[in-house]
Amino acid sequence: MLLKDKVAIVTGGGRGLGKAIALTLAREGADVSIWGRTPATIEETAREIRALGRQALAIKTDVSNSAQVNQAAEQVLSTWGKIDILVNNAAILPQTLSAADPSEVDHILNLTDERWAEEIAVDLTGVFYCIRAVLKPMIQQRSGKIISIGSLAGLNGGYFATPSYSAAKAGVMGMSMLIARWVAKYGINVNVVNPGPVKTEGATFSPAQLEAMGRMIPFRRGGVETEVLGTPQDIANAVLFLASDLSAYITGSWINVFGGQRMG
Repeated sequence: MLLKDKVAIVTGGGRGLGKAIALTLAREGADVSIWGRTPATIEETAREIRALGRQALAIKTDVSNSAQVNQAAEQVLSTWGKIDILVNNAAILPQTLSAADPSEVDHILNLTDERWAEEIAVDLTGVFYCIRAVLKPMIQQRSGKIISIGSLAGLNGGYFATPSYSAAKAGVMGMSMLIARWVAKYGINVNVVNPGPVKTEGATFSPAQLEAMGRMIPFRRGGVETEVLGTPQDIANAVLFLASDLSAYITGSWINVFGGQRMG
């Protein structure tokens, strides 16, 4: 029970990485508020958390709407009286390249203003809104763990991303380091987990992409030649480490979880 009686928020917790993270935190003793835009999926995650014997609170929240974020944070505080952990997972995944694309440059030329604005609003601005909403109670209690989900695309631009997604994830990393420096004196840890390609229902890869990743990712799970993708649990385990006291002296850092696709 690494998180016994802690209160956690997981954004985008209705499926994929967010659901795996929420359930992992609950199994380690946390009560979890799941935020997301689809009531049915966040309620299902909440039901599974309650089945583990922990409390759960599903709140319909669009993280790109600051008023909704602030209201959701207040609801968590009024329910449990504190916020110990924030996991910024909600994101719009990039529209990835396919083998049929004539040119990667088309993904710059054809990126609409609306798509750019939407990805930045959710993937970057939404992270800021959520951090801002939980900082006051964390400062008051002189403790807190803030973990944001970044991406390989934030480190090297990525390979199958969009300019807006890469920009947002790079922004999350820079913003996290600055905020970590400013809030460290209050005992608050701010870190990032960077996933590589992960097997989820929201991420699909073409045969050409899988072949390319097979060349770029050296690690093979269980020594099986075709097992190059990460799993949601891989990411959840890294988040758990940063959410627990095992990482008490780590802040302003990131953990890369992508099988050696980028070393260092």
